[in-house]
Amino acid sequence: MARKSNFDKDEKLVEAMQLFWQKGYANTSISDLVDHLSINRFSIYNTFGDKYALYQSALNYYFEHSTKPASQVLFEPDANLTTLKQFLEQFAQRQKEQKFGCFIQNALLEHGISDENVHSIGEKLMNHLSDGVTNCLNNEVKGRNLNQQIDIQGLVDLTLVQIQGMRVLGKAKQYQRLDTATQQFIELIQATFAMHQTHH
Repeated sequence: MARKSNFDKDEKLVEAMQLFWQKGYANTSISDLVDHLSINRFSIYNTFGDKYALYQSALNYYFEHSTKPASQVLFEPDANLTTLKQFLEQFAQRQKEQKFGCFIQNALLEHGISDENVHSIGEKLMNHLSDGVTNCLNNEVKGRNLNQQIDIQGLVDLTLVQIQGMRVLGKAKQYQRLDTATQQFIELIQATFAMHQTHH
């Protein structure tokens, strides 16, 4: 019978996630993990597998426990353009407070092209955000009873590009540009809907 570990696996996974998030995969050694998690190499390998397996677990944990809760509001049955506006404003604020940006975006930039697993979690992130934004915009169309065709998919993709850009501006501490761009983008989407409203 396997001996029960005397530490909380999820707690150590969160600690590993924070270290990878701050330093990146390549710059985090097993020695760093041993020091940061305060458990020995055997315990790390025995519990999580090798460094790469731990990294994958950390990325998935981030998606489930950080990405999803932060974007949950977009999936509400009555979520609409106002919901999206508030989400983007709060998202901009979070970029000023979160020094290390998005863990998954960092992973994509570090080795998303060559790593299928990282690419896959990145795709999961994009699809999740896309679904949430789509829900908001579709509800807005229904709520306004617009029958003219708005390019919802185009607006969704534009929003995803905006979100990724906001993350980068936050990391670069370009807070004024971040605020200006966010407001400009919100006005652009609102104007798109208003234009269809007037022609209705």
